[in-house]
Amino acid sequence: MMMKNVSIALLGCGTVGKGVIDLLAMNKSLIEEQLDTAISIKKVLVRDLKKYKQMKLPKNIAITTDFEDIINDDEIKIVVEVMGSADFAKNCIESCFLKGKSVVSANKDLIADYGIPLLKLSQKHNVDFQFEASVAGGIPIVRPMYSSLNSNAIEEMTGILNGTTNFILTNMAQQGISYEAALTEAQKLGFAEADPTSDVGGFDAARKIAILATLGFHSELTFKEVSVEGIEKVTQADIQHATEMGYVIKLLAVAKQTNKGISMSVYPAFLQKNHPLASVGGANNAIFVHGNCVGDVMFYGQGAGSLPTASAVVSDVMNVITHFNNQITGKRRYLWREDKKLYSTSRIMSPYYLRMIVDNAPGVLSSISGIFAESNISIRSLIQKDETKEIAEIVILIDSSPNGLVKKALKKVESLDCVRKVASAIRVVEV
Repeated sequence: MMMKNVSIALLGCGTVGKGVIDLLAMNKSLIEEQLDTAISIKKVLVRDLKKYKQMKLPKNIAITTDFEDIINDDEIKIVVEVMGSADFAKNCIESCFLKGKSVVSANKDLIADYGIPLLKLSQKHNVDFQFEASVAGGIPIVRPMYSSLNSNAIEEMTGILNGTTNFILTNMAQQGISYEAALTEAQKLGFAEADPTSDVGGFDAARKIAILATLGFHSELTFKEVSVEGIEKVTQADIQHATEMGYVIKLLAVAKQTNKGISMSVYPAFLQKNHPLASVGGANNAIFVHGNCVGDVMFYGQGAGSLPTASAVVSDVMNVITHFNNQITGKRRYLWREDKKLYSTSRIMSPYYLRMIVDNAPGVLSSISGIFAESNISIRSLIQKDETKEIAEIVILIDSSPNGLVKKALKKVESLDCVRKVASAIRVVEV
């Protein structure tokens, strides 16, 4: 009996697109053996034809700059979207659904903004829409949210979801270098873009946690509902203080679901060194998930890169083909609750590490302590660090307090004449 064949097309042929081509070539026999189906890349959509002619793609792949060449080709059953542009990609994917083509996407921006409407549209037209690679590269986490862990009420997800920031913070700790030097090194090695704002500002991680929370909490959540803080203000002094106190600093993406509602946040945090996420170094990603029955589970691995991300993309393609072969395309049901209830992150309780530059004068510490006392915030410890005749650095740990209340108190502290600046205010996560 002749092996079946499925023709696919790629929208984009950058790092991930080329990885898909290479992976399908590397693991061709293994993939065909599992599916009893051959996968042929028929066409690739690119912006600059000359650039990709020099890439030396396999001769059987046609390169085009016209999306109509793909959408009007009835032989193409699956379209793999790896472009990165949200609005153009959305239009292309909607057109694919209308033509009865299933879609696999690695586009976190697209999924974070339009994921649920696109899923609903795919179901309306009885096609598949899968996006494992949109979060944490090659780490399998999207499908477990609606498959392996779907017997649980997911209560919390905490992740290191951005490799660039993790690389920067790891190097600051290991090499004793400044934030600026670590960022420059990340850019030289290709871990950070020329404009790193999306990564270091926390926005990339925010999009990813919005996707996971949408799936894990069965609610239509968006990137705009995530409270975001980046790592731009983390200094070598903060890294050193964290080390001395038994912590590491990580950029965390956190989503929680309680009877009070859903909250989503991204922020730098002091993690105790015995926390499972504390040892995640370099550009690696990890997601720590708590379900009401399974307890704690952790997913760890390479969160980006050509072949790791292609691994997730091709896995989705194989899943779609399995649905074709079993005649269940577009039949997966998803649960989306209409009564979405959000819980303000300003009300979430956290201990805080605070670093301040103040006048080296009598009465300074009592003035600061007085403001915290008036705000019902308890000081756990207060240490005076480096000092000169005129100024001193003080480090304060405060007990768990509502985030909004801490920010209000810090505004009052910063208004004191004796306080030069509140240099750092970083949440503390304790096991």
